[in-house]
Amino acid sequence: MDNVKKQYHLKILVTGGGTGGHLFPAIALMEELKYRPKEIFTFDFLFIGTEKGLESSVLSNLDYPFRSTWIRGFQRGFTGHDILINLLFPLRLIVSLIQSFILIKRFKPDLAIGTGGYTSGPPLRIATMLKIPIFLHEQNVFPGKTTRMLSKHAKRIYSSFEDTSEYIKDIVCYGTPLRRSLSTVSREQGIQFFELQNNLPTVFIFGGSQGSRAINNYWKTHLDDFILKSKCQFIWQTGQRDFEEIKYLFAENPNVHITPFIHEMGIAYSASDIIISRAGALTLAELCLYGKPSILIPLPTAAGNHQEINARIMEKDEASIVILQKNLESELLEISLQTLLENDSKLAEMSENAKRLARSDSAKLIVDDILKIMVADVRET
Repeated sequence: MDNVKKQYHLKILVTGGGTGGHLFPAIALMEELKYRPKEIFTFDFLFIGTEKGLESSVLSNLDYPFRSTWIRGFQRGFTGHDILINLLFPLRLIVSLIQSFILIKRFKPDLAIGTGGYTSGPPLRIATMLKIPIFLHEQNVFPGKTTRMLSKHAKRIYSSFEDTSEYIKDIVCYGTPLRRSLSTVSREQGIQFFELQNNLPTVFIFGGSQGSRAINNYWKTHLDDFILKSKCQFIWQTGQRDFEEIKYLFAENPNVHITPFIHEMGIAYSASDIIISRAGALTLAELCLYGKPSILIPLPTAAGNHQEINARIMEKDEASIVILQKNLESELLEISLQTLLENDSKLAEMSENAKRLARSDSAKLIVDDILKIMVADVRET
């Protein structure tokens, strides 16, 4: 790449979303691409997602063109609403494929990057039909349905975990791409940002970008007692759905900062001593980057049980404690958290173990590889 003299302009289709676990790796790759020397590379981006996904609100604050399709994920519930959405899936898929075709023909991308989730299926399928090179990133140990379906069409498949090679051959494991925009501040600055006390240990609770009803319900009934017994404080990202109720319940408690969503996740990590969270691959990559001890509660309905598979890798390396959701009311969570709060040496050990698993250069490695492949293809034509 050092010998390349001519300038390359690439139009890049990016797709992946629904949740932060798929969306933020895609944003990280776009951020990394923009750091390439402009005398060699310039880029136009088009992000295809859905209006229902997190991408519609997050990308509105960023300088990336966004278009949506009608696709919705398959619902695992049995309510009338879930059944109706599932019955509409074939129609949604056909419409979304047509929408993707129109958007891609207008944009004329040179390549497509997909980071998973139901939103990425139709655009990537159309891209393969139009002979557009596609590059996939799989965040979880057990690959998602979109990755499995499109793997044979991909120029390259990148993964967060080496163990993914058990399911898909010829992966390149570079870790999970993380945003350059993630902040790192001192613990004191983080505590001040959340208006908490500097002399108390801080626990950060969150259930992914949309929150977790099970985790929220647990802490609604246990938080006050735990704060009294343990002399600690909490940052609690509830998700939008439960925010108003939880905010009302704990409005008078000065030792908990409650918010529906945190844009400055780096500041929250910096302020925290222990994390309690789900076990999405993006979350685990961030925990390792910041070297944070954690208690992981995998989402039991995750496809292929991928969150528990992810979490067990962290547990095996003694960076995390894993508690299954079905065991939440067994007092195991309170006992585990109390034990960590009372054991500074254990926290330090878990922190170092997490840091050893970090891949801070993941986005750079992936982007370098994509551009190397694309430049080679251009030279051959």
